[in-house]
Amino acid sequence: MNFADVRRKQIKWAIQQNPVEITIKRIEKVRSGGAYQEVESDKGPFTVRIYSKRALMPQEISTYVGKKQVDTNYGMLADENADIKAGPNVIDSFEAYGQTFQVVDVRPQVCQGEIVGYQAALERVK
Repeated sequence: MNFADVRRKQIKWAIQQNPVEITIKRIEKVRSGGAYQEVESDKGPFTVRIYSKRALMPQEISTYVGKKQVDTNYGMLADENADIKAGPNVIDSFEAYGQTFQVVDVRPQVCQGEIVGYQAALERVK
C-alpha cells in the first residue's frame, strides 16, 4: 500500500464522520454554432462531507441587478470519484440540510501524482 492509497482511505474516513448524499444539478454553457447554449444535467449521487470553514456573518455584495447576501463559510470534501466542477462556463449546485449550495471553487487533492479526492468551496444560496 502506497501513501496515495493511505490518503484515499483517510479522505473516505473523514467523509464517513458526517456524510451527506448529494445530487449535483449542473448548468454548462456549451458552444453551439455561433452562440452558447445552456445544457442542464444531473450528476451523482455522491457521498460527501459539508463543513463550516469559519464562523462569519454573510457578506453583502453588489451585483448587476442590485445587492445580495452571500454566505461562503462552507466547504466540501469528496472522494476521487466525484464529478464536481466550478468555473466561468459551469454552475454546480445541490441541496443538503434543507439549504441550496453552489460550488465556487474545486481543488483536487493530489498525492504522489494521483488525485485522491476533491476539496470545494461552497456558497450558500439564499
